[in-house]
Amino acid sequence: MKRNVITLLSIFFCILCNAKVLPLQSVLDSIEKNNPLLLSYQNKINSANALVPSANTWSPPKVGVEFDKNPYSFDNFYNGVVRISLVQEFPSRKLINAEGSYLSSLSQIEVNEYGYERNKLFSDAKTAYYGIYIMQKDTAIINQNIHTLKAMIDLAEKQLASGKGDLPSVYILQAKLADKEVKLIHDENMIKSYIVNINYLMNVDVDQTFSIDTNNIVKDYRHLFSPVKDSLQYRRSDIMQMNSMIYSMQLNQTWMSLRGRPIFGMKLEHFSLIGMPDMFSIMGTMTIPFAPWSSRGYKSKANSMRYTILADQQEKENMVNMTYQMIKMLMIEMNSEYQETDNYTKKVIPAYQKSFDVNLLAYGQNTNNLSMVLMSYDDLQMAQMEYLKHLQTLLNVQVNYEKEMQMQ
Repeated sequence: MKRNVITLLSIFFCILCNAKVLPLQSVLDSIEKNNPLLLSYQNKINSANALVPSANTWSPPKVGVEFDKNPYSFDNFYNGVVRISLVQEFPSRKLINAEGSYLSSLSQIEVNEYGYERNKLFSDAKTAYYGIYIMQKDTAIINQNIHTLKAMIDLAEKQLASGKGDLPSVYILQAKLADKEVKLIHDENMIKSYIVNINYLMNVDVDQTFSIDTNNIVKDYRHLFSPVKDSLQYRRSDIMQMNSMIYSMQLNQTWMSLRGRPIFGMKLEHFSLIGMPDMFSIMGTMTIPFAPWSSRGYKSKANSMRYTILADQQEKENMVNMTYQMIKMLMIEMNSEYQETDNYTKKVIPAYQKSFDVNLLAYGQNTNNLSMVLMSYDDLQMAQMEYLKHLQTLLNVQVNYEKEMQMQ
């Protein structure tokens, strides 16, 4: 049974090794090109742009036909009047331009929303991609441990056969071997789930397999200077979206305020009097929107927008402060994790490895007991697991840092 498990897992990892290598940048490019959520934003942008020409619209002309008979009588239609009228209003050019500017600004909000959603999807993809990397390193350590445990079991059984071994320790070794084999299955399933997630984000067949490019996984950002706080509003899509919303609201407020200007119009009438010469009239019209009973609407809306703009500006300031604080904390945590991983790879793990090797050699020469070997083996395992834990934390911090800085 154990051999079957190891064989199946070996086949699975061989399939991954032979699958095409998919660099992280290719994953991100595929998400940007094929993800349905991101594709939908292009239509939202097109929809906002398609609305702009509606600003340059006049109110429809009004045509009327009237039959007038005075006094009221249907006995004869002499002295009746047939009146044909045409009415057209001419909107203010400033009002049209203000509305056009407001409508033009709406598409930029969608553009920034697109950038914000893309940044989130990229972060999800990176987390899954780095998850595969961690699981593969864990698998490599487990396979190495399985090989070591098998060698220790063979050695312990030989010691036992010669009357110098310890049977409970042999059982402990066999239990540890079984535990490692179970962990291999766990790693396999985790890798499969990460692959499915990445394929989903790329909008491709979720069952397709690929191997990751392990080059340049861990990036050293310690050399980067802390960003200037005010510069964040020009690189973060969500903050730029807030800027776009504020600007759009200001344009809308200007458009609303211009509704207090009068709208001029013209009315043409043609009279046909039965039995008399035709007549016509031309009349100019002007709305009076600044009358008290008419101005309440646009004035209260413009005033409401003023408070909305102030609220959005304060919300944007809070977003900048919160992002800056998050970046500073991530930089501190990143520096700590760099030091932790360096310490484990250069000092801790090599020291425990030497301790284990010495104890195992002494046990093989009958100058040490198996319990000491197991203690040094457990210490080595704990150090290796702690290293992977810190490495995974470092990669998660790296993803969050790139997300906050909106870096690809």
